Amino acid sequence: MFRNRWFHGSFSHGLLPADCVADCSASGPVDDAVEYWVRRLDFDGPPWMIRHHLRGYGAWSTADLCDHQANRRRLLWIWACNCCEGDSLLVLE
Repeated sequence: MFRNRWFHGSFSHGLLPADCVADCSASGPVDDAVEYWVRRLDFDGPPWMIRHHLRGYGAWSTADLCDHQANRRRLLWIWACNCCEGDSLLVLE
């Protein structure tokens, strides 16, 4: 069961720490940093909403999106990159 402390409805609740944004949006491979921050922040949300949101990017297959742990990492990475570009609010659409 997920803990929904990061989202209120479909809106993000809170901001990512600046170190998380810097680590997870750096150029080059950031897989280890994203994994670290997912664990450190206990980053999670409604699985169905995360899947639906990620499906909109068209980058992952239906089978890929069945892995909630991977989806948590994907979503944190996307959010960190968005924050780096100045958009700190995440809306799961």
